[in-house]
Amino acid sequence: MGEEVQKSANGLGIAGFILSLIGVIFSWIPVANIFGVVLCGLGFFLCFVGLFLRNRRKDLAVVGLLLAIVGIVVFYLEWSAILGNM
Repeated sequence: MGEEVQKSANGLGIAGFILSLIGVIFSWIPVANIFGVVLCGLGFFLCFVGLFLRNRRKDLAVVGLLLAIVGIVVFYLEWSAILGNM
């Protein structure tokens, strides 16, 4: 039988997850959500690249990708509510 390849840590996925998590936290704060959406964008990019690395774990990259999407959607909904009421 073939050898099992042990998957190592995914540095880009971990970094993207952390940036996305911080971005989601900031996306709930009205003025700081601009900073949060930038962090979510960076986290999205890092997690997306981390998904395509070979022999690396993909779990945190997927979760970070989903968190980045949630942060960007929250940012959009907040700003559309703020600008819609003016």
